[in-house]
Amino acid sequence: MPPSSTPLLRLLQEQLAVARMYNAEALARNGQGKMIDVPGIGKNIANAYEQLRRAAESVEEQLLLQRAIRRFYNRSVMFSSNKKPSGVGTELIIDMTHARYLANETVSEDTARAITRLVGQYAGTYQELGHLRVPRDDRLRWVLDILSVETEVMLNPRYERSALAYVALQHYLELFPREKLVSTPEEESQYEFCLYIAVHQALLKSDIATVRHDLMRVYRQSPEDLSGFAELNRSVDEAFSSHLTQKLRQVLGRYGAPFRVVRALTENRADMPELLSNREVFLDAYNHQIGREYDSLSKRLSRGIQRSILFIFITKIWVGLAVEIPYDLLVLGHVALLPLAVNLLFPPLYMASFKLGLRIPSPANATAMRHYIDQAFYTGGDLTGQFVRIGNRSISPFARVIYTLMFILPLSLMIYTLSVLHFAAVQGVIFFVFLSTASFLGFRLSRMPRDLELVPRQTKFFGAVRDFFYLPFIVMGQWISSRYARLNIVARILDILVEMPLKTGLRRVRQWARFLNEKHDEIY
Repeated sequence: MPPSSTPLLRLLQEQLAVARMYNAEALARNGQGKMIDVPGIGKNIANAYEQLRRAAESVEEQLLLQRAIRRFYNRSVMFSSNKKPSGVGTELIIDMTHARYLANETVSEDTARAITRLVGQYAGTYQELGHLRVPRDDRLRWVLDILSVETEVMLNPRYERSALAYVALQHYLELFPREKLVSTPEEESQYEFCLYIAVHQALLKSDIATVRHDLMRVYRQSPEDLSGFAELNRSVDEAFSSHLTQKLRQVLGRYGAPFRVVRALTENRADMPELLSNREVFLDAYNHQIGREYDSLSKRLSRGIQRSILFIFITKIWVGLAVEIPYDLLVLGHVALLPLAVNLLFPPLYMASFKLGLRIPSPANATAMRHYIDQAFYTGGDLTGQFVRIGNRSISPFARVIYTLMFILPLSLMIYTLSVLHFAAVQGVIFFVFLSTASFLGFRLSRMPRDLELVPRQTKFFGAVRDFFYLPFIVMGQWISSRYARLNIVARILDILVEMPLKTGLRRVRQWARFLNEKHDEIY
């Protein structure tokens, strides 16, 4: 260990070394025993459906496998039944292989049996939680969250993420002035818990299922202690969307860029613990990773825009078939083509325009991030004084008036334009909903460069004018998206009308093919 190192560096090395060991053990277990050879029947159909489903859910790429596993359990396991699950692990591996989340013959029958046992354990937990009078929706959500993430960890272990979350927590506990971020004794008592959740949200892009599973591991809470299990789950539900967590998430959003690069480097370098031992070699690798992140911004934004456009287009088709066209036929007696075309084409074109505003962070920003991480890991120093500015913000009466105008003027302009185009009320509401949704999705994508910015950029005049008209639709889009995420009508329709019959049919075809093969073997 070099003399120029900080306790944070040593903690990171230790945690990553342990994470690497856990990853290796999990992969070794997957390789023990006979490998499962997945038949190719229905593979292309299953993969095509999975691409459609990804667009309908519009989630982070790292969450796709977990969400696919959750959907499998939701349709395949009867948690309220006393019947012991059988063969669930094998069917799940076949399903995930067909969807191309897993490569063929990479998971063993031993792992499949371990997954089946895990499902049986949590099916029992679900029933036992009912004895504590936990509402059905809560216990099903808790069990599916933990079971889906635990299964993902068995199939695709990524323990380095939890290691980095713990190290980042220790770093930000020292870096942020707690007294400026908490305002009540209750927030003081919840500060570390909420900060850990905010680290997951802002730096690792984790959802509540990942956070729930990780906190169960951190607190060593198992379903065997049923009351403790229920209490910790309630705490996670409350803290995940609390005011304090959201405030901390915003602060981490502004100052988390250096650790986001560390996260990316950790995912790309298996030798990270050894790399950290050599300051110059690590800093060179860190610089190189910053360059790679800068270079990949355009590609990631394009991919995100394509998925968002597909998401909006699919949702718009459903809304058009279910609401807009029936409304036109009933009220107008014919389909109003201009409003229908505008509502169908404008939001995707609007989404595509967001790439024009992409700005790669500056070289000065890369230098600042290198300096930050050098001090955090090797030389020490007052990072708070150099980089972090946290103060209590209050909104003046004048600012409140401006904020109100920011809503009134753009909305009035939109209403006037739609009236000129002879939009009916329902058509105008649909346009507003999809414009707001596209604005919020575009805003999230435009935040990608800021995820890598430690040096704040200055907003120019035209950018300020654009934001003046842009902000109301972002705020409304965020509200609409949060409600959509809870209901996700399109996803529910796909669950009932497409996924359930499709996956059930493919399973029956596989069983029939297996039966025919066995009969052929008997005849031979």
